[in-house]
Amino acid sequence: MMIQAYQFALDPTPVQESALRSHCGGQRYAYNWGLHQVQANLAQRAAERSYGLADAELTPALKWSAYSLRKDWNQVKAQVAPWWGENSKRGVRLRPGHLAAALGNWNDSKSSRRRGPEVRFPRFKGRRAGCPVGSLPARSA
Repeated sequence: MMIQAYQFALDPTPVQESALRSHCGGQRYAYNWGLHQVQANLAQRAAERSYGLADAELTPALKWSAYSLRKDWNQVKAQVAPWWGENSKRGVRLRPGHLAAALGNWNDSKSSRRRGPEVRFPRFKGRRAGCPVGSLPARSA
């Protein structure tokens, strides 16, 4: 039995490269927006606990499921990201799912339901995080 693999290099035109960068930026923005919402909710609840409020009186916890995060994103995307229509909806739709998985892994690790080394809280994504365009060589003039 022989296993064969193929490797392809991207060589987009400047217009295509701009579109690819825009799609990656949209994904990153959706992920970072969701992470900011989760952090703000956790910080608010921690502050309320420090004031001595009972659990029933705390701000409602934000649901971390992919469905809930995607639903929240869809409700506010027109206000926070008016450019969203220019990008692939599939790419932006997947990022809340990635965030939900990262939060679930962190929560399982924190509560000892996950084996292996401890998983840290998800971090904000930068320009070169998980986007194939970030690895493109600079175009020569």
